[in-house]
Amino acid sequence: MKLKTIFTILKYAFSFILTFAAFINVDTKHYLVIGTLELLIIFIVSDICMFKKVFGRIVNSILLLLYNAQMFILLFGSSYITVLMLTNLHSLEALSGKMVIYVVGVIVVLIFTFWPIEKIEWKKLKVNMYAVLSVVLALELGFVMLFGNIHSPMFAYYNLLHQFYEKHEMEEAINSTSVATIDFYKDGVENFYKKDDRLPKTPNIILIFTEGLSQNVISDERNIMPNVEELQSKSLSFINYYNHTFATYRGIIGQLFSGYQLNDFDVNKLVSIQSVLADEGYDTFFINTEPNNKDFTEYLNNLGFDEIVGDTGYECSGMADSISDKNAYEILYDTALEESKSDEPFFIAMYTFGTHASLDSVDQKFGNGDDAELNKFYDADYQFGAFMDKFENSSFYEDTIIIYTADHATYVDDSFKKAFPDYERNTTTVDAIPFFIYYSGIAPVEIDVKGRNTLNMVPTVLDYLDISAENYFIGSSLFSSSAGNMCETSYFDSNLYYSSKYSVVSGMSAEEQADLKQWLTNYYITRENQ
Repeated sequence: MKLKTIFTILKYAFSFILTFAAFINVDTKHYLVIGTLELLIIFIVSDICMFKKVFGRIVNSILLLLYNAQMFILLFGSSYITVLMLTNLHSLEALSGKMVIYVVGVIVVLIFTFWPIEKIEWKKLKVNMYAVLSVVLALELGFVMLFGNIHSPMFAYYNLLHQFYEKHEMEEAINSTSVATIDFYKDGVENFYKKDDRLPKTPNIILIFTEGLSQNVISDERNIMPNVEELQSKSLSFINYYNHTFATYRGIIGQLFSGYQLNDFDVNKLVSIQSVLADEGYDTFFINTEPNNKDFTEYLNNLGFDEIVGDTGYECSGMADSISDKNAYEILYDTALEESKSDEPFFIAMYTFGTHASLDSVDQKFGNGDDAELNKFYDADYQFGAFMDKFENSSFYEDTIIIYTADHATYVDDSFKKAFPDYERNTTTVDAIPFFIYYSGIAPVEIDVKGRNTLNMVPTVLDYLDISAENYFIGSSLFSSSAGNMCETSYFDSNLYYSSKYSVVSGMSAEEQADLKQWLTNYYITRENQ
């Protein structure tokens, strides 16, 4: 066998190994079967096109680039390329924990992708390549029809283009009208809960968004987050509570305004919890743990807080040029202590960055420290516990409530699957997350919200505090017995639609998707024109 032929075989062998590794990560055999068939189709088509060597090599390189790119993303990201991934390319630095692995992987993939192939001599074997191609195509189409096109790496590009087209259609609808067919205006926040008499009239509020934290991490039997778990057991806790969107740029603003976000950097000028509390006399702050990230800093500046705490002068000892969770909680305590000296109540929100996908802890380690995924959650918990120790001995302890939640669920990548092999998730971006309220003397209560989501966080907090105001919130108070609309159990990012109704994450029917799209379009029209 010629050396060039051996290199051609090795090129395809690499793509198959990549396919098999991706299959091991997602643990779904349909990806392996359909992926292998499509790789075989690329092999046959490329060989047929080798009647002209240059043309055949170009066709092969293009097809394998498309194929290998999908398999590489599936290996590390547990799904094919999505609109959400592409629209978050500006946040690549946040994946710096695995950047070396990613860069080396991309280089290796590109080398094998563009390695020139040679034509395989089939005449001696008397193989009719057109007949073989017909059989393999029939098998591939049969498997796709039987198991769905979501497992096809090449069909994923059609889905990607379709998602961009849908997004464009929605933008066109928003720009072409100024009147929404659904009225989001409410003259107040419904009162389903009587405020605890032990709370002051205007308690201070600390709201903590932990980056990418699913409830299963807190509840894990290995005691990864004991401090959060203990406080949750002493609090008013909402269980079976899900994120309504992904990722951070959508999750934070989506919760603060009880709304959806079409693009990461869209500005929402409707009513938010910070604007309502400001009208109630609160001084409002947001602690910026990514002060060197210009995009994130501008994003926070557009949220409408009185002050963004954190600038380029702060020590960024965390990964990805961020403020570590240890320093973030120290800044939170110092800010709260300083503001407690004022006559006005304070509302401080903070987003901790240390548990972002791909990162490791720069401080505390879990066990022997071998698993970065467990380390980062353990460290976040440790630093939270250190903050709570100081908080419970502070002068403002009796006058302050703690609200603990996440910006969104933990992303299911290869590291998550390795760290939590027994935890099954139907999706990579939707899951139950923590949401609990704590203050000195609170009676612990657990409320099952049966799949309602983060759209309800702000109405719930305001109901809890007996604060009412005109608003455009999509969500309603979780103290009510049932959801106010379908959005309260619906998940949407830039391209995915899911339902979390009755605490079961499932895909939506075409009719349900159409209904949700109508809600979304009308909300965006309201947001742009109100």
